[in-house]
Amino acid sequence: EKNPSALDQDTFAKYTARTSFERPLLNGVAYAQRLFPHEKETFERQHGWIMRTMNREGAPLQDEYAPVIFSQDTVSYLARMDMMSGEEDRENILRARETGKPVLTNPFRLLGSNHLGVVLTFAVYRPDLPADASVEQRVEATAGIYW
Repeated sequence: EKNPSALDQDTFAKYTARTSFERPLLNGVAYAQRLFPHEKETFERQHGWIMRTMNREGAPLQDEYAPVIFSQDTVSYLARMDMMSGEEDRENILRARETGKPVLTNPFRLLGSNHLGVVLTFAVYRPDLPADASVEQRVEATAGIYW
C-alpha cells in the first residue's frame, strides 16, 4: 500500500527465486495490479510502458484491468500484459476474488513442448478485509492477482 511501492521487479524476482522450494510444482510467479479505467493513463505514465492485451495490442477501454507489474524470470513474457484481456484468465480472476479461494485452469499444452500445464490464480486483498467478508466486500478489497 506504499506509493511508490516498497517492492520492485528485482526484489520480487529475488524473493520468488529464493522461495521457489515452497512452490515445487510451479514454474513461475507473477503479480498483476487491479486498475480501473480512470487510473490507466496515470499508471502507464508512471511505469513508462503501455499495457498490452494477450494478443500484444494496446489495451482498449474496459471496466477494469490487471496488468502484470512483477514477474519471475520464467514467466517474464507476461510483463505488461493485461490479464483481464484473456477470456479464461478474466473468468479465473473474477472467480478467485469472489470466492477467496485459488482457481485452477483446465490443463493446456505448453508452447514448444509436449507437456501439459495449468495456472493457479489467487486474489490478493487489502489488509482491512474482514475474515467473514461477503462476496461484495472481497471484490471491493481486491488489490491484485497472484499466479
